[in-house]
Amino acid sequence: MRVLWAVLLFSSCAIQRSPEPSDTIIDSDKRNWLKIYAAELRAARHNGDIDAWVFFWPEYLEELEKSKNNVK
Repeated sequence: MRVLWAVLLFSSCAIQRSPEPSDTIIDSDKRNWLKIYAAELRAARHNGDIDAWVFFWPEYLEELEKSKNNVK
């Protein structure tokens, strides 16, 4: 019985095939960059990561400007 449990435990988690890049098709038009950048800025502020803040702040402002132009 113990052997059966060991076989089930180790065989049920086996990878059937290797993941391919084509498995992750991402539609960039459906991505909300404002939310992504806002989350990154919150994480940077929470962790005191000034470099991340300096990187993401201009990106956030650029997306904010794009969204304002698209609304009008």
